[in-house]
Amino acid sequence: MKIPYTIPKNVFEAYRCSEETRRLMNEVDRSIRPEDVSWDEERVPSLKTLALRVIASVWKKNPILEELPTCEDRNMLMEILPTDLPFELTIRKIENEYYWERCSKARWQHNDCAKHGNSWRRRYCEGALREYLENLEPTFFESQKEDCENMITLVRDYVHTLELRSLLPTKKRRIPLNEEDPCLVEEAPVHHIPLELILPQFPNLTEIRINFGLVYMNDGFEWRDFEISIEDCIGLGRGIKACPRLKRFTLTRSNLDQPRVAALLQGMVENDSVVNKIEEIDFSHCKLADKGAQAVAEFLCQKKIKILHLANNDIGAEGVAGIVYGLLKTEHTILQHLNLKLNPLLDNGAFQIRLFVLDLLRSKSLQVLDVSACGIEAAGGTALAEVLTSGSIESENLTLNVSNNDFNETIGELFEIALKNAPFIVGFEARMCNFSRQSEYSIHESVFR
Repeated sequence: MKIPYTIPKNVFEAYRCSEETRRLMNEVDRSIRPEDVSWDEERVPSLKTLALRVIASVWKKNPILEELPTCEDRNMLMEILPTDLPFELTIRKIENEYYWERCSKARWQHNDCAKHGNSWRRRYCEGALREYLENLEPTFFESQKEDCENMITLVRDYVHTLELRSLLPTKKRRIPLNEEDPCLVEEAPVHHIPLELILPQFPNLTEIRINFGLVYMNDGFEWRDFEISIEDCIGLGRGIKACPRLKRFTLTRSNLDQPRVAALLQGMVENDSVVNKIEEIDFSHCKLADKGAQAVAEFLCQKKIKILHLANNDIGAEGVAGIVYGLLKTEHTILQHLNLKLNPLLDNGAFQIRLFVLDLLRSKSLQVLDVSACGIEAAGGTALAEVLTSGSIESENLTLNVSNNDFNETIGELFEIALKNAPFIVGFEARMCNFSRQSEYSIHESVFR
């Protein structure tokens, strides 16, 4: 194996000697040049190298690897083996991480192995599965079911995170002109691939990130392409029910409202497996509103969640009251992170949050609270500041974000006084809150200490 392979070519270019340096007397007479990585390009290849090249060229017909006599031979074969070999062949025969790194870089421009457990084999399998499912036509799923099962069989042991950036919807039925009036025909609901049949086949699945919609649109664009049906949510809930190791679930940027989120969460509630421990849920940028938030609250009464993201869901004071009730009703709440930013909570919502925060801070569980851009004014700001000065807080680590709310300088002074006596605050964001510069500086110094 040639060394080094881990140093990028631009590093060699940056440290390459200039022409003036090469003309120096000591450089002209130097016979050993360790910085020259192309020293062997003009050498006649050895018989072993020629043999390995032949093996690589016919490897599709005769896939041998472990049969090679030395580790050096196997490593060299991994360097020259084509990356476009049939996936069903390589996934069973090759475990070498360097080969899967080559395949990943040849197929995708951006690769972050750290997001895939520092395993290039896992990165390739998760990426290949994502592309396959994103291009799967739900209208003709039954005819593709066998191919889908074969693909899942190949990658099922290596998939820990399933990320679907988009899913194709069912095609709209075209009505012939000689039939009934198109204006009087009810439009069929949008459906996607049946995830209740796909998700249970991955025993190691710990995270699901889904966006029902399209990333690349053509001339036939319609708003229905971004919709999600109740049947989709029911199927997704059933699929999640069969994922005993699932810890994180993300469904964002969709028309997820009260009926849909209720159908989805029902599947999670029915999963009573001891192994099942869903810790994080993200429903940001959906359409939950107050009724959808209350459906989430019902779920919180039965499941213990550590991280909950509900940003930009048109949730008001009534919805927050439901969430607070669900959290307070739960025995031994373990919620650590609550994200409610970009929701019209207003002052009434801030009053509800005050009760909830006081209870969680007494139990030392809450660590992050984000209520930025929630339309909270002076009365709500006063209520939040009073929480910090209540004297009943036992938490040791709290990050609070109240940015972009319609406070004033008086509220800034209240937070300034509160934070001076609140050593448990390790992070505090209050940008664009109409605080005075003196208050902003004092708050920064208090948190920094």
